[in-house]
Amino acid sequence: MPSAALILIIHSILTGVCLFCANLLFLRRRDESVYVPLALLFLFQGLSFLPDLVADVIYGPDVQVSWRIYLNVLISPLDLASPLLFWLYVRALTTEGPAVAVPGKVWHAGPIIAASLCIVPVVAIPANILNGTIPPPEELMPNIRLIMRLLLIADIIFMATFTIYFTLTIRRLQVYRKRLRDIFASTENRELTWIWLITISTGIYLLVDFFDTLSESIGWNAAVTQTPAFKVLAEFLILVLMWIIGAWGLRQRPGLSAAPVELPADLTDPELSKYKHSALDDDRAKRIAAKIESAMQMDLLYRNPNLSLWDLSKHISVTSHYVSQTLNTNLGRSFFEYVNSWRIKDAVTRLTTTDETTLMIALDVGFNSRSSFYKAFKRETGKTPRDMQGKDTLR
Repeated sequence: MPSAALILIIHSILTGVCLFCANLLFLRRRDESVYVPLALLFLFQGLSFLPDLVADVIYGPDVQVSWRIYLNVLISPLDLASPLLFWLYVRALTTEGPAVAVPGKVWHAGPIIAASLCIVPVVAIPANILNGTIPPPEELMPNIRLIMRLLLIADIIFMATFTIYFTLTIRRLQVYRKRLRDIFASTENRELTWIWLITISTGIYLLVDFFDTLSESIGWNAAVTQTPAFKVLAEFLILVLMWIIGAWGLRQRPGLSAAPVELPADLTDPELSKYKHSALDDDRAKRIAAKIESAMQMDLLYRNPNLSLWDLSKHISVTSHYVSQTLNTNLGRSFFEYVNSWRIKDAVTRLTTTDETTLMIALDVGFNSRSSFYKAFKRETGKTPRDMQGKDTLR
């Protein structure tokens, strides 16, 4: 199949996927602060593909028509807003509790406006020159060179903006991962690994695209990136990228959306109750630590695969803040590490004293899957369950 036909098909699918996902996300009534930025991202991307799609249908992908370029210039701010919208989505997705307003909203629009102003002068170039119908006359060359420099500046602004939001997104994901381990004993269903992959992949793609633009502006040979095969590959990668964002974004729920459990006014432990608004001293921390140990040893609370810090807090009638503080200062572990250490301790006993399968033991002690059990076991003991049992445990 010719590359022109492939590009037309890809553009059609891209536009359809983006507008369809935007429609579904706008219909969400729950967690609107999470889904609206992602919906706008898909809407803007869908609209930015429309000029190319219409031009591809009418003239073919290899024909440069002036109105196609003019229209792309007018809607360029939509494309420039993508890094900001994706960061807003990740920010809302990883926010604990109610939505928090974004500080300095006006400043976020600054780079988009600046880059758009650098792109606008393109419309001053006559249509027949843009179309390649005639070569640019000598007297217009200084202006055209200036416009090309402005376009390069716009690309630099976009890359700088992307780098900033890339850094903010990675930082946000790191904090989120740590916070998950402070609250949940099992985090595999709440991890945002797909966002890590999307962010890094997009960064690599845009870096290649930026160096391609830079090479053209300084006269380097960019023949490879102008080949039909490379153009088809680039469009296909964008399609895969948007498809993954849509597939995961539509089903992704905020990982920290559950509200902390409010304890009753009359806590079961009067000694702890009267200090619930004061600082946590060593004596109270030791009493809380004893209650936590008892909940694990006597009540086997760690066997609950969905156990959270809030569940433990409610079980021992101590505020989640104090439980978390006690775990970190007195027991020296995050909630995730502490609960999984009890699970592994139980698993070791059962591996060495019973004939139960590895999967059965993993599920019984509180893990959601064999893979998470193996990772925790290796991290805690330095061995695998097979090493510990000394025989085939995969049956």
